Amino acid sequence: VAADLSSQTVMSKEMFKSRSPWWQVVDVLRIYWALLLGNILEWYEYAIFSFLEPYFQSHFFHGSAVSTWLGFAVTFVARPFGGLVLGVVGDIFGRKVSTFLSIFGMMVGTVGQGLLPTYKHGHVAGTIGLVLLVFLRLIQGICTGGEI
Repeated sequence: VAADLSSQTVMSKEMFKSRSPWWQVVDVLRIYWALLLGNILEWYEYAIFSFLEPYFQSHFFHGSAVSTWLGFAVTFVARPFGGLVLGVVGDIFGRKVSTFLSIFGMMVGTVGQGLLPTYKHGHVAGTIGLVLLVFLRLIQGICTGGEI
């Protein structure tokens, strides 16, 4: 049985090499489409945050553009930490668990940001919203680092 599986693997590699470059691209896209889609949506989300920077500045960061961009930068600072943490999780528990945590964390971070209260709901709610916004951006950065 082991020799049978080994010959099938060699045959599939040989078939892949013998196919035209167009079919090789199609095979790669078929395998990695979900990862590609996630990456495109992630960069779209970054573009939207940049576009909505004036809104975040006035509703979360008391009009400070520097604080707003620091809140944005938290995501990028957390990436190496996420690669380390989710890489270790992947080594111990497997790639499936690590990928699930990464996708779930991105979902929680993105949906959570849409549900945050602002300073229009009161000072205490606005402060909670600001802290949660930075925390959810941090979670997104960690999960993004785990995808890579």
